[in-house]
Amino acid sequence: MSSDFATADTLVIALDIGKNVHWLGCYDGRLNVLVEPHKLRSDLDGFRQMTATVDPLLTGGRFRQAILGHEFTGVYHESWSWQIHEHYAPHLSPQAACPLVYHQLNPLLTKKRREDNSIRRRSTDRLAVWAVAACLADGLGHPAHRLTPVEAQLGQLVRTYYQLQGQQQHLARQLTSQVDRLWPGAIVDVEKFCAAHPELELPTPIVRTNALDRQRVAALLLHTPNPHDALALGADGLQALLRREVSRAGPKTVNAILNMLRQAPLPPPVIAAIYAQRLLTDFQAYVLLGARLASLVTHIETLTLDSDARFLDSVPGISPLLAARYLAAIIAVSRFPSAAHIWAFAGYDLVTDESGDTKRLGQMTKRGAPTFRDALYQIGYHTARHCPSIGRTFLDARQRGLDQTLAVIHAAHKANRLCFALLRDRRPYRPVSPEEQARFHRRWQAFHKKGRRRRRPKQIAA
Repeated sequence: MSSDFATADTLVIALDIGKNVHWLGCYDGRLNVLVEPHKLRSDLDGFRQMTATVDPLLTGGRFRQAILGHEFTGVYHESWSWQIHEHYAPHLSPQAACPLVYHQLNPLLTKKRREDNSIRRRSTDRLAVWAVAACLADGLGHPAHRLTPVEAQLGQLVRTYYQLQGQQQHLARQLTSQVDRLWPGAIVDVEKFCAAHPELELPTPIVRTNALDRQRVAALLLHTPNPHDALALGADGLQALLRREVSRAGPKTVNAILNMLRQAPLPPPVIAAIYAQRLLTDFQAYVLLGARLASLVTHIETLTLDSDARFLDSVPGISPLLAARYLAAIIAVSRFPSAAHIWAFAGYDLVTDESGDTKRLGQMTKRGAPTFRDALYQIGYHTARHCPSIGRTFLDARQRGLDQTLAVIHAAHKANRLCFALLRDRRPYRPVSPEEQARFHRRWQAFHKKGRRRRRPKQIAA
């Protein structure tokens, strides 16, 4: 919003949102008080009191335009936000006699305004209302977006996905320690072990990566969580179990598992039976969470077809789930003037300190949601491998000497600009020509082939 918006003939309506009580204050564009800040209950009676105060000012002919706003407060502002959109729908049109702009503010903005107003460290509801009004008069904030049913459902599903994913990750950490206690040596990161102990003989775990998600491990933990029972089955019994549950298991695999168990310092049978019961219960819960997550992802993928996430899904490397995670985080692209604002919203912007001839760039602010930063990182990681324009950014960063993490962040920065443009213009991604795709593929293959040649061979003692 331009700085000359808040003039003397501008009505500024400031709300300080609370759980049970809101505060309302009205000002002109020069922050002269028209209606002293006062309390309102957060129910419908309180909303009617607000409209009874605001409507005469809005329709009295004194003001050329008006702006109404409050902080973005999670769930507490939502009930009144729906009512504001409904009640003031005629005034939200630019063609209205006194057009109303409805904005939402980052709480950090109002906090900074309170601190700028006084060196005293205090926060009152009256000061909060004034700070909201001052921010609105300065043109800060972003237009309040009214969710569509599809956007609301997509947001709820993505939040549920994060909750289930967090529960599964927490349970996975517990399960890993339980397996290490009951099945010592069954789960080992062989590459990390080899890098740390090149002089030692390599361990022989059941699987090398993603152990809890492998069918072989699942069959053992669900049907023989007690390693003593697995040993008692012998080679023939263990092979029959794995072939029934995993569809394939050769003598080499079975013997490797049995040899690992024979060399492992297992707990006594009585103690192992106690540990096995807990391991079985937790792993069953882990499998159930995985099934719920898979069903949820399928539902999310279906919904993306009816939302703006479909424009992001058209980019090579961005799955429907990643597109939904991106859209659920920003809610609406109209809230952000540019892609740089989305980048800062995620917390990827750098701390900047300039003074005179000195300019210092620090670490990332990390002020945004970690889940959104992770979604952007995953978008950068996957598009770098499939989208030529973003992949070139990744390769250029690697050739400048940056490690993979920083190179992926560079790719994510470019991918974010692409996502912003697609959502803003409401258009799908335009694929590159087959010739350009082939050139990128050759460069990608050459880079990784060069990296493999430079990798030292692992030294392992016989």
